[in-house]
Amino acid sequence: MVFSSLIIGTILIVGAPIWLPALRFLVPDRYLLTYAPGPIQRLIFRVDPSHVVPAPASDNSADALALLASPTQVPVYSTPGASGADSSLYVQPTSFAVAPTPTLTPVFAQAAGDARALDNLNAADLSRASRLLTGFKWIRQGANDCGPASITVLMSYWGVSFTQEEAIDFLKPNPEDPNVRPDEIANFVETKGYHALIRVNGNIDLIKQFILAGYPVMIETGYDPEPQVVGWTSHYLTLVGFSDVDRQFIAMDTYRRPNWGYPYDEIDKYWRQFNRRYILVFRQDQAAAVASLVGPDMNDDAMYASAMRTAQLELSVDRNDAFGWFNLGSSLTGLGRYKDASSAFDEARRVGLPSRFLWYQFSIYDAYLQDGGEYVNQVIMLADDVLAAKTSEEAFYYKGMAYLAKGDKEAARQQFNLALRFNKRYDAARQALSALGEAN
Repeated sequence: MVFSSLIIGTILIVGAPIWLPALRFLVPDRYLLTYAPGPIQRLIFRVDPSHVVPAPASDNSADALALLASPTQVPVYSTPGASGADSSLYVQPTSFAVAPTPTLTPVFAQAAGDARALDNLNAADLSRASRLLTGFKWIRQGANDCGPASITVLMSYWGVSFTQEEAIDFLKPNPEDPNVRPDEIANFVETKGYHALIRVNGNIDLIKQFILAGYPVMIETGYDPEPQVVGWTSHYLTLVGFSDVDRQFIAMDTYRRPNWGYPYDEIDKYWRQFNRRYILVFRQDQAAAVASLVGPDMNDDAMYASAMRTAQLELSVDRNDAFGWFNLGSSLTGLGRYKDASSAFDEARRVGLPSRFLWYQFSIYDAYLQDGGEYVNQVIMLADDVLAAKTSEEAFYYKGMAYLAKGDKEAARQQFNLALRFNKRYDAARQALSALGEAN
């Protein structure tokens, strides 16, 4: 009996790399990420840093490089308040009626051995802060719950209280959903009587201006704190202060802990992977103040044109910058230049994007669908690549849109229904079904 147990145990240990990954089909990822020890997680998830988004079948680099050699001229938008500027672009700031609670959020000690605490001593020196917003209620996120947790923390600054679980119920009706989009966060904020502005093309100085004016800033970034356990993923960070002395932002990081110091350069390195997207939450009576802080980028064309120029500049320094190419493609998509955007996205894929990248970014699908032709099949292939690793309502939806473009309404209908089955609040899929004459 003892000998048999020893043999079985040996087989289980030796064969662990084979059978452990199968646990993902039996146990939800959120439980494995929460409870499984780090070494077991590495075997289960088999993080392969070399795995990337599938590359395009053909090399159209010349089309992409032409976007850098002869960039199309774009309109020059006046700076608010400048001589001769269009006064309609400027709105006078208003005073803020709500002051933050004058109590510093405590620095939480990290448990010894916590895999997330790569630097257990990381704690911003709050006494050296150039500006610090206070009064936040910090919480630790659940697995893949940085969106719900971050908006819960951010709204506590405005005195709006709810639990992370309440936010999850709205933002992630299916707890296995790997991504919460910014528009979903904005819709949730609206239910609390506030507004959320989503913009790209931010910069370090702009974040400082927001914080100086009393607005915490939520940014969407790349994130890679545990390359051998989780691998590259996305993350929402709430920036609540900064120190020019230490050249860092102070963040309420729901994955690590409050008051985590992030150097300016580190923030920009990962933030640019999402075209420097940010979310501002405000009351209706603060709309004019927010607009004046954002400036010309309140206009979509101005914002995307500026973001395009930034991407072109960065690519002129490093043409093997996959994120730069993707940012260029996203900005060109925003400008309605779909064919050029497709060329930029192709180049991003050729250089190599992290395997999870299309779990979180979808402008590539929009450009490919608008460009049409063989790109429609590319949408299906890329959506299938996502779905092979993780169920995603966006992948179902865009796969359905591709089938619709091919004239296969029944296949499209099936994909839209799968999207809604996974996320019952996904309005885009519901509207697509309605257009097909199906109520849902």
